[in-house]
Amino acid sequence: MKQNKEKGITLIALVITIIVLLILAGVAIATLTGDNGILTKAVNAKDKTGRAEVIENAKLDILAIQSDKEGKLTTGDLKGVLDKYFKDVPEEIAAEDIATMELKTKDEKYTVKVSEIYNGSLSDMKTVTELKVGDYVKYGDKLTSQTYVTNSNGEPDTGYETSQTFNTNTATLWRVINKKANGDVEIVAVNNTLSSDGTTGLYLKSQNGFLNAETILDNLCSKLYSNPAYGTARSINVDDINNLTGFNPETSEWGDKEYYLNNRTKTYTSGGPFWDKNTNTFRNATTENPITIDNTYYYYTVNENIPLYDTLIEESKTYTGEYKEENYPMFYWLASRGVGANGNDSYFDVRYVGIGDVNRWHLFIADIRGYAYESARACAVCPIVNLKSSVQIDTSDTTKDGSEQAKAWILK
Repeated sequence: MKQNKEKGITLIALVITIIVLLILAGVAIATLTGDNGILTKAVNAKDKTGRAEVIENAKLDILAIQSDKEGKLTTGDLKGVLDKYFKDVPEEIAAEDIATMELKTKDEKYTVKVSEIYNGSLSDMKTVTELKVGDYVKYGDKLTSQTYVTNSNGEPDTGYETSQTFNTNTATLWRVINKKANGDVEIVAVNNTLSSDGTTGLYLKSQNGFLNAETILDNLCSKLYSNPAYGTARSINVDDINNLTGFNPETSEWGDKEYYLNNRTKTYTSGGPFWDKNTNTFRNATTENPITIDNTYYYYTVNENIPLYDTLIEESKTYTGEYKEENYPMFYWLASRGVGANGNDSYFDVRYVGIGDVNRWHLFIADIRGYAYESARACAVCPIVNLKSSVQIDTSDTTKDGSEQAKAWILK
């Protein structure tokens, strides 16, 4: 009898075949899909191509506008181009902004920086470089309330026994006091800064008050009125007033000019303690170790015709009382020291504006017999902010032209 020797597929072989097919199918699916799959890459490539195409088309539209406007482009022009391709374009457009803008013709969204489409200047964008000296500026709303405490850890000694607290005045307006060669604009506070009781100024006293005055005043103003996005702050100084008035102690007319010009230095061989400017300390003078004092004191009355007279000088002129070591808001310190020297003694002062004058307060006096006199004085503080030239002005309100307080320029 003849046997049937035809071979069939065994169950084991069938299972193995199915397993192999499943593995191959898994590999194929992984190749097509997944983060690095062919299909995913194709979708990503399509998205990138679509995104690049939108950006390129928008750039071409901008170039076309600029060719008709001698290279200029306004905010409205830029927004018009973006509106052509995207939905819900924001009214405020800045090159550094990131906006997820939805295409008008497709259900696709792209995260696009405006700077990818246009990163140049806009011809209708007004910056602080266009302001004039005397213009009013609203800056307080850009400030965060801060506190400065005198004689606190790390701060120079005022020489005064009691610490004082000062707070940011965010309500005050500001005015342009100077336009710098690099395009930056300096603004000065319309209202002076007083201590937290609202009536007392910054007390400075004796040798330490004289030695540290400029640093203390600048530190206080910097702490309370700087904003990194807009600019840095410091105290007003005598050079600021001189620049406005055109005053030069060498050439202008003032009371003790002849003495000042003819007695510029005085050398002491005894007494003191006198200020040694080389070490910024006070020490006694001897024949072996004398001290030469530079006479830098001057004073003058400020003319009513200068810019900002009503903000910086006029109020100080209204005070006619006697100074009693209390502050009056119309008096304010200048971050500038002065020294007066004569035959027997020297006066170590900090300059201030008061009663319509640029003058000085004596904080310490020493003479050749070894006598010394110290005093404490308090004046308000007047901050100046250096605004970066790139700071923009909000031009949406056409009634704002900086000509008066109610029309103060608003910063973006």
